[in-house]
Amino acid sequence: METSEKIRLSPVEVTAYWWTNSIKEKVREIVTKNSWDDSENKFASIFYGYTELDWRNMYLALAKDIAHDVECFDTTQGSCFSQDTCIGGHDRLNEELSQIIHQPIPDIRLAANCVKDFVIYTTSSSASVWYKSCGERKLPAMYEESYILTGNQKKLDFYNTLISTIAIIEQKDKYFNSVPTLREKFCKEYIKLSDEEEKQEEITQWFNTCFDKASDKGIILGRHFDKKYFPSFRNIDFVGLNPYLPLANHYADVILEHVKNNNESKTCKILKKHDKKY
Repeated sequence: METSEKIRLSPVEVTAYWWTNSIKEKVREIVTKNSWDDSENKFASIFYGYTELDWRNMYLALAKDIAHDVECFDTTQGSCFSQDTCIGGHDRLNEELSQIIHQPIPDIRLAANCVKDFVIYTTSSSASVWYKSCGERKLPAMYEESYILTGNQKKLDFYNTLISTIAIIEQKDKYFNSVPTLREKFCKEYIKLSDEEEKQEEITQWFNTCFDKASDKGIILGRHFDKKYFPSFRNIDFVGLNPYLPLANHYADVILEHVKNNNESKTCKILKKHDKKY
């Protein structure tokens, strides 16, 4: 199994990926902070049930539409295509989203509540962002691989199974929080159940990458190099996980059974030492 590699995107793909992630993050912000804005709530309700497959399809469709927009601006207007996160500043994006999902899109502010608005400028040769609070910078062309970019089902399955396992463990044993034990037993069981001959080192690296990705999303408090972690699931984090729950339940049982046996072994050793004293 290969380790995570960065993927080079064209300026159009960078812009499509930026907007796709901005919409995902805005939906999460709205539903987790209980917005009182009717337009925001309607916007969030449209995308709330989106799985990674849905987000990937949106990204691919947006990339095609934005490519057309950029071509039109490059050839007829002599300027770059741009969209703003403020209300009224991304009418073209809303129009394209409406065509993609076949329903009207409420016009809302797409920047996070804690930051000022920004503008994405795109040409056939570059993509840049103007942060209204601190100037303009060119957007990077290299990105960590994700299902939205690659469509790699195997890696998505691994990530979703891991997240589902963590969620089930939290339900079964709220005191379990060992990162090393979770990593060791999850990876060992994955290798055992896999049809392919996998290398422990590569599987461990994959675990670390997925664990930190969940941390970046706020699902987990902690990093792969920590001794302990703390789950921080919101309802939206369970979207798309139902197919993974049966297998995740198996992983959780294997991990917790190991912990139970290990604790019982330690108790026996303590009792034996205690008996020898008498």
